[in-house]
Amino acid sequence: MRHRLRISVATIAALAVLILTGSAGVGAMAATDGTDETVTFTMGITDDMVTANPFKACCSTEYEMLFANYDMLFNFDRDTLAPTSGLAEYPPERSDDGKTWTFSIREGVTWQDGTPLTAADLAFTYNLINEKGLSTNDYLGFPAAKDAFEAPDDTTLIWHMKTPTTSPLTPPWIQILPEHIWGKYMDPKYTAKDIKGFENIPAVGTGPFQLVEWQPGEFFRMEANPDYWGGAPKIDELVFRIYGNAEALKLALTSGEVDAVSGLPPSIFDSLDGADNITRNVSSAGYLDHVAFNFGGTANPALKDEAVRDALALSIDRQSLVDRVTLGYASVGDSLLLPTFTKWYWKPTEDQVQGYDPDAAKAMLEDAGYTDSNGDGVRETPSGDPLSLEVLTISDVTYSVPSGKLLVGYFKDIGVDATIKTVTKSKAYDLWANQNFDMYVWGWGGDPDPDFMLSINTSDQCLVWSDGCYSDPAYDEMYKDQKLELDETQRQQIVNDMQEYLYDKNSSIVLFYETDLQAYRSDRFTGFVTQPADVGYLYFAYGPYSYMNIEPVSGTGSTTSDSSGIPAWVWVALIVVVAGIGFALIRRSRAATDSE
Repeated sequence: MRHRLRISVATIAALAVLILTGSAGVGAMAATDGTDETVTFTMGITDDMVTANPFKACCSTEYEMLFANYDMLFNFDRDTLAPTSGLAEYPPERSDDGKTWTFSIREGVTWQDGTPLTAADLAFTYNLINEKGLSTNDYLGFPAAKDAFEAPDDTTLIWHMKTPTTSPLTPPWIQILPEHIWGKYMDPKYTAKDIKGFENIPAVGTGPFQLVEWQPGEFFRMEANPDYWGGAPKIDELVFRIYGNAEALKLALTSGEVDAVSGLPPSIFDSLDGADNITRNVSSAGYLDHVAFNFGGTANPALKDEAVRDALALSIDRQSLVDRVTLGYASVGDSLLLPTFTKWYWKPTEDQVQGYDPDAAKAMLEDAGYTDSNGDGVRETPSGDPLSLEVLTISDVTYSVPSGKLLVGYFKDIGVDATIKTVTKSKAYDLWANQNFDMYVWGWGGDPDPDFMLSINTSDQCLVWSDGCYSDPAYDEMYKDQKLELDETQRQQIVNDMQEYLYDKNSSIVLFYETDLQAYRSDRFTGFVTQPADVGYLYFAYGPYSYMNIEPVSGTGSTTSDSSGIPAWVWVALIVVVAGIGFALIRRSRAATDSE
């Protein structure tokens, strides 16, 4: 029995060593001095991907993966966000009539499975979008449905246009796909729905990292592409680990389970000030938060009255929202375009600003026939119904709920019977798809070129990218004009006019421009790159620049990650279980010995 006891204890000790060794796979440091250890950078996030398919991507997490996995026709400059060369040299050559554009495609690029990339892959990608109706804006989207693409040789792409537009001069936000994998979908038997149903794991692209594994709700893992045309990354793996809330995200960072985090709420971000080995970053404005109105479906018809929307805008103290909700980590909003993109941003003059003026809001409603005839504190519509509006907020969007609570108070102050309803992001998508809401507090991350953000208010974008099916023929014509204008100075003027028009119409109410509050462990990695320069994002930007340049701090090694994705607490639990088994065996052995 004593012999058997010694074997059991030895076995337990060995298991414990193995478990402890394995637990180094999450948040522990491993040597990189010529050994075979995997150098892994682990990013902590709260939002998982919803898809790995480029044609279904909607949100920042998917686009972060796509930027790392794929290349596009052009890139965004690391410092200025201006268009720069990607798979094609920038700028392209344009014919005198503006209808034919010729692109020189980079040589020596290979797909992550080793197959050479050619211009035919680019032509295929764009033609697939047109053939299968994947373009989200039929006439003026990218690419336009009437356009055609050809590849006369391996390094030349020709874009034939029915109508000249500015699309070739702006980085088209379309990932280039390998024809040898996606080519079957050109068959007439496949529909857009079939294409969007393709799982796409592993995701074969030409980018610096490849998505190879995804465990929904837990993590997704990307491996470095050593043959990347822009140079091999300095890390071997990029892992995005999902956490249930921001507090868990902070704990994962401070305990060393992850190397970096993004999207922290202000209070948690502030609590990291002075924390050992933690460096914080406040990015430039990359998102706007707004009140988006529903103009169709089951929405309250009062919202179609411009006077009501104007009054709601005047009732909001936007500076108070910035101070109370974001703790000052934002700036008061106005235009639908972000001030980060200074080339295109329009700002109202002092006379144009829709400032906080509840008295003017009340007078405006009175003049429009919205009066409180029975003295109950709630106005009635001209038809006699109570002016009741529901503010939809999203629980897993950082500033949505606290903003919504203040908005309800502001609206009640001017006699609107406002109530708040809070749902998850997935439920909000369902309500949006059925146009079953009055308004919601959500946001957008803009593009460096204004075209996409301007497009979301066009009639064609109803139930595509539009928040609430806003439709205005005059605005639609302005959008077409800016799309067709090849002179940049003239286009800037049209873009300014469009921003002013939407601001006056209050198609939505931009509340504030939020920064991204990021943090990373400076004792582990160095080489982070901000985009744009100085005040930009470290990650979740407009390209994988930080992921390409980060490297372990000299002499400390790097975080390694177990591909199974087993978190540290599971290893701890296993140790406890094994220890419990050991004590049970010891007690049992002693009892058996005593009985002898």
